[in-house]
Amino acid sequence: MGHWIDKKKQIFTSRVERTRFFLNFFVYGAILILFAMVPYQRESGYIGWTLVWWVSRVDVLAYHIPANVLVFQYTVASALLLYFVHLQRVGQFLRRQNEELTVAMTSLQVGFCRELSSRSKNRFIEVNDVLLRLLGYQKDDFFSLSFSDICANAEDAEKFKKVLLQKGSVLREARLKAADNHHIWVLLSGRAVKGEQGELQFFEYIVIDVTERKWMEEEMASAYQRFESVIENTPNIAIQGFSLDGKILEWNYASEVLYGFTSHEAIAKYLPDLLLNETDGREFRRLFESIKETGRPTPPREWQVRNKFGRHLTVYSSVFPILQQGRVIEIYRMDVDISDRVEAERRLSEVKDKLEGLALKDPLTEIFNFRYFRERLSAEFERSKRALSPLSIMMMDIDYFKSINDTYGHQFGDRILKQVARFLKTELRSNDVVARWGGEEFAVILPDTNRGDALGVATKLLDLFRTRNFGGGDSLIKLKGSIGVVSYPEDPLFSVEEMIDAGEESIYRVKERGGDGVASYGHEIGERTLDRVTDDDRRRFIDSVKQKLSFFAVRSERSILEAVYSLAKSIELRDRRTKEHCDRMVDYAEKVARKMGMNDQDVDNARRAAMLHDIGKLGISDEILLKPGKLTVEEYEEVKKHPVIGADIISVAGFLKDIVPIILSHHEHWDGRGYPRGLKGEEIPLGARIVAVVDVYEAVTSDRPYHKAIPKEEAIQILREGMGTQFDPQVVKIFIDILEKER
Repeated sequence: MGHWIDKKKQIFTSRVERTRFFLNFFVYGAILILFAMVPYQRESGYIGWTLVWWVSRVDVLAYHIPANVLVFQYTVASALLLYFVHLQRVGQFLRRQNEELTVAMTSLQVGFCRELSSRSKNRFIEVNDVLLRLLGYQKDDFFSLSFSDICANAEDAEKFKKVLLQKGSVLREARLKAADNHHIWVLLSGRAVKGEQGELQFFEYIVIDVTERKWMEEEMASAYQRFESVIENTPNIAIQGFSLDGKILEWNYASEVLYGFTSHEAIAKYLPDLLLNETDGREFRRLFESIKETGRPTPPREWQVRNKFGRHLTVYSSVFPILQQGRVIEIYRMDVDISDRVEAERRLSEVKDKLEGLALKDPLTEIFNFRYFRERLSAEFERSKRALSPLSIMMMDIDYFKSINDTYGHQFGDRILKQVARFLKTELRSNDVVARWGGEEFAVILPDTNRGDALGVATKLLDLFRTRNFGGGDSLIKLKGSIGVVSYPEDPLFSVEEMIDAGEESIYRVKERGGDGVASYGHEIGERTLDRVTDDDRRRFIDSVKQKLSFFAVRSERSILEAVYSLAKSIELRDRRTKEHCDRMVDYAEKVARKMGMNDQDVDNARRAAMLHDIGKLGISDEILLKPGKLTVEEYEEVKKHPVIGADIISVAGFLKDIVPIILSHHEHWDGRGYPRGLKGEEIPLGARIVAVVDVYEAVTSDRPYHKAIPKEEAIQILREGMGTQFDPQVVKIFIDILEKER
């Protein structure tokens, strides 16, 4: 059948070509004749024609040539020529368009076929290669089939043709049956071609393969069904779907349980109207519009909602879009009820705040403790640097407080500390921070206060302090205090630790002069006010001193000294090497002191200072003191506090007051680069200079957690190198002479 159709097409094409040839021959011949013949009028009045090249003949020249006829003739010939040339060009254009259409259909994988309508049986009479490849047929086999044969359902094929006959053309999706009987989804365009008399001649079909697209649509539909199933059956997660105008489209069972609204009550409503307050409603609409514009989900966040019954809930919500080909088609929201967790966190936060309050408060005085003081001072110090505003701290130590505890008992002492705390809170500003630094020492942060104002506050406090009665019942006493003031930026300090150290140093300067005064860091101690008190106050002060002296008179100096030395022994319990170190230190210090011509009292002070010079290490943690490796900067700063701590410990024993400066200064350097006060040269007490040399020698020649002992020769070389910088040159020379004689 296929060969017969191809042969018929070839015969038809041949006939068309012959017809076109004869038509061209006839038309071109007619035009040629019209141009070649010239009309002339004979004697009889009739018009005759002759060829152009015969016009010069005598018998023709005798006749008249009618111009109007000649013009008409040439006009018709020219018009006929132009029209025929136009038809030729139109024909070429149509043939070229047909070829391009064929190529385009092939490149675009568009199938085409033509079915001849017959009373007996329809059959295909034309098909392109694209459709043959799509269905898997050979051309001969395909021409033996009809449209019903390649449709997946013959009834659908007949219905399709009926619609074609009624409408003339139809476009719809259909399933075709391939040669191997598998079905192919196509986009089918059909047209019924009729003759001049209205009789049906054939059907034309254009076919585009949409199997892959159809498969994707089915997969998407299946996925959407699964998604719908997940939404509906997900427990504890309330899921809502929204159309682009904001109305609710989906409302799963978990949403019904959580919010109390059934799906019938919720669908087609707006979520803000159902669940949110006015403010959150505006925010939800803003986020909704943002998702529509950007196609990106919003970060999860908490929302405060109310359910149908008026109960307020906290939900953790995520809002995200559903995209199709990069375009937002729906928006979904997933809510998880976290009300119980939020309530638990709130209670935990309350407990945490209470615990933090306890951790930052001194349990005895109920004011802030040293930990809070450090943290708050750090914050105020940074704020002061940023805002270029002044900042002062005031550190206060109650004088002779140990004697109060010893005389009246610790409960009475605790009452005094509470009263002093209340006194400071009452007399200072509300924005001033009052803290207990430790023991009988208090610290105050004075924000936005320069040195002059801070000294004024300190002086006023001290005056009130002297006139106020403390204690209770029959035991009312007057108190004295030592106050140190540090101010930023007047004092060139660059850290919180430096400010605190400066405050403590200022207190010790007051203590060295007997207490009961105010000192500003880097300035002379303010004038003592004892001379300005009344005679009654003077007599009460003298009676108090007598009472304290009579109390201490019952104790011998030796027993007190043994008690103090027992503190030094407690260091030995922490580090056995310290015992041998102290014993040698005492021996060397005594020898150097005598070589330098010091009197017996000064020699005795040097011995005692050598024994107690490291007593301040009681305030250093074992982790730092016994650390085997190199100390960090922070740890070294802690170790540097031990001279101050030691001096504070020794200062409670009045008869040891002469060694307090030695212990406080035994880490000062000859060139002024030591600590804690940066003294230099002769400003450093001689006893401290002796202890400094002996201490370094003993340290480097002894095994320590952080280094092994070095030979004595190397130790002596270290001392020589430090002459004039770290050590007093005269002390080093005498000590080296003593060492060389021991050899």
